[in-house]
Amino acid sequence: MDDENASCTHDSEEDAQLSLLDLPVEIFLHICSFLEASTLVHGLSLVCKQFYLILKDDSLWKARINHIWPDASYPLLRPARPDKLFWKLSCVEMEKQIAQWKQQDSMEKLIIPNSQYSTIDALLLMHDGTTCIAGARDRTLVYWKLPSHEKLSSHEIGHSVCIDSAHNGWIWDLTAIDNTIYSCSWDQSVKSWMLRNTGLVQQRTYEMSVPGALLCVSSCPERALFATGSYSKTVFVFDSKSGHKPIRQYRPHTGAVIKLAMNAEYILSASEDKTISVWDQRAGRTLKSITISTEAFPMCMSMQRDWVCVGDSTAKLHVLNPKNDFELVKSYSTEHTKGITGVHLTHGCLITSSTDGTVRISSPTDPPKPITSLLSGFGEIASMDYLNGILAISGIDITVWRPKSTYSIKYQ
Repeated sequence: MDDENASCTHDSEEDAQLSLLDLPVEIFLHICSFLEASTLVHGLSLVCKQFYLILKDDSLWKARINHIWPDASYPLLRPARPDKLFWKLSCVEMEKQIAQWKQQDSMEKLIIPNSQYSTIDALLLMHDGTTCIAGARDRTLVYWKLPSHEKLSSHEIGHSVCIDSAHNGWIWDLTAIDNTIYSCSWDQSVKSWMLRNTGLVQQRTYEMSVPGALLCVSSCPERALFATGSYSKTVFVFDSKSGHKPIRQYRPHTGAVIKLAMNAEYILSASEDKTISVWDQRAGRTLKSITISTEAFPMCMSMQRDWVCVGDSTAKLHVLNPKNDFELVKSYSTEHTKGITGVHLTHGCLITSSTDGTVRISSPTDPPKPITSLLSGFGEIASMDYLNGILAISGIDITVWRPKSTYSIKYQ
């Protein structure tokens, strides 16, 4: 008996020494296939050097993404610059977005009814999505501090401050540089507002020298610049640190300018003349004009470092390549039945809103694949914004979706 006990003890000691490190790589990866990408990237790969070396291989993450979307290619456009973290963090973000939007209990829905008394065309999320600014056709500007998860359970909708007659006409669009918000209006002016804990405090009024309603505004915080587009086909560029007059104005279209997007190098303007104009800020000239469709005009734009997405009036989505002279490289039909009013593309998902009253969450692949569809509950969606995993839409009301978990990867 003593010999048998000694033998069993010896065997158990050998078994206790076995670990994942002793497994063949193929079996280790098979086990990993049952774990979430976030667990692998933020947990298992940090355990030891061997796990890190196995899980750093891009081919692993490419195969994992291909398994999620076998009939599509990722990404829509290749990154402009080499990024060692691109594939693994993209996979983490993609799995997170799919899980959040497909699981009904993972997102909480906040409805802010009767916040203003007419259509809310201007919507802006700030401070990681905890603050919402809204401008409406009733000329009001509203600041909302969204409730915390704890206060939500007590049926509080958050702190809000309303500015009546913020403009003398419909408020069409909003943008921000740091804590300063810029609103443009049918009254042919842009106004700046300082965001404080107590609400909004007006600072300056910028008036244009050309008649016509101002329909859009965009900003470049890196250069402290903002631009506004007008019904009179003119784009005005301002330096937020200088005076009330534009530092530049130009007329790139034959129709009204209805949307702008800008960064440190370029200003993109979308017009009713069915074109996108690209203005080179450093050269001070129009780089090119792009006709996205002969049947529709662009309604919304989203410009990132590696891509530009444009939604049009016939519910089609177009992708421009800023790395290749803003060439129009992709066009897709969507499941929307009316014009696209908002578009946001991240490494994890593609979000589009429409006047058909729906928001569609799709894969960021070629072609996009449906993940889920959301109903506004109030009909036509006039505007959409997305920040730090939080989605807001507006029409006659405002609806916000946000993750119940506070965990969010800021790789967008």
